[in-house]
Amino acid sequence: MKKMLMGGLVLVVMAGTNAANAATSSGTLTVTGTVASSISLTVESAGGTTSGTGTAAATSALGSISKYGSAPTGFTLARGASNWTISSTVGVNVDKANLTSSDYTLTAQLGSAPATGIVWKLNGSTLSDSAATTLTSTGTYSSTGSYSWDIVVADSAAAAAIDNSINFSATSN
Repeated sequence: MKKMLMGGLVLVVMAGTNAANAATSSGTLTVTGTVASSISLTVESAGGTTSGTGTAAATSALGSISKYGSAPTGFTLARGASNWTISSTVGVNVDKANLTSSDYTLTAQLGSAPATGIVWKLNGSTLSDSAATTLTSTGTYSSTGSYSWDIVVADSAAAAAIDNSINFSATSN
């Protein structure tokens, strides 16, 4: 029994010696940051052969358009005495995060001056490249707003490309 007691004591002393010789170290990671409010705008739909919907950079290809031809996909065509209009809609969605705003203002502006004899309209308002046009000042977050889109072509307009871009901007209220 004495031998067992002495053997047990030696084990305890050896275990204590290993613990006393163990090296330790510690460190701290301090994290700083601020949650920022944000909004996101996406083009959800548009007339024409459209790609990139659900993003902020969609494209609508109209192809060749003419007064006496067929309307592009997703458009209607109305012929007037001295001009003609192709009409469709554009769907724009604005989402928010970490923001107490209850609604937003949506504006649109052309990326460049329209070709002579071409008028671009959204919700009945003529667009220009020099000033933004307000489409709504009470937009509902997470709901796709539908805005009427017209391109009016004068019979006197040159037979040429009408390429342009509509730049949308949403601002929380």
